[in-house]
Amino acid sequence: MRKYGSNGLRLAGFQAKVFEASRNKCACSSPIFLRRFLMSDVLQTLDKNESSLIRWTVNEALEEIELEFGPSNYGTEKYNGGALFWMGYIYRYISYTRDINTRLLFKLFKGKQLYGLFPVYHTQDPEWCIKNLLELNCQSEDIFDKDWRLKRAMCEKSGPYNPAGQPMRVVNK
Repeated sequence: MRKYGSNGLRLAGFQAKVFEASRNKCACSSPIFLRRFLMSDVLQTLDKNESSLIRWTVNEALEEIELEFGPSNYGTEKYNGGALFWMGYIYRYISYTRDINTRLLFKLFKGKQLYGLFPVYHTQDPEWCIKNLLELNCQSEDIFDKDWRLKRAMCEKSGPYNPAGQPMRVVNK
């Protein structure tokens, strides 16, 4: 786990402000904005976890996303500005401290789920939120370990590991 210092705080604050500003600056719904953000160059820069690489203001980041995907007024559901701010902050906090790709993070904790948990979770410590989000999704901290995810994927694809390198046979008695 990476220590959360001024660099992480600047990244989380920036992403939180982008999410919050999307409510009024983007014509599309909040779920559509989140999907666009997830595929954007802005996110790729933030995922490098280095605040010195941020080259936009909040409004410029939103304009960058709109330029990348084109204007859209699709959808009507707009999340509360405070909820969007918290969602942006907690997503970046987890991504930064656990050194995890934000796209994977969005798969683990859906935007709609975080929005629904906002009233209870937004006043809590981020570490408490992570612990409880993992619990709600039947996951453990292991999910943030790249080696663990790789080992799990290998086992799912090829079955149990045999040190001799031969496929294991199951013998029914």
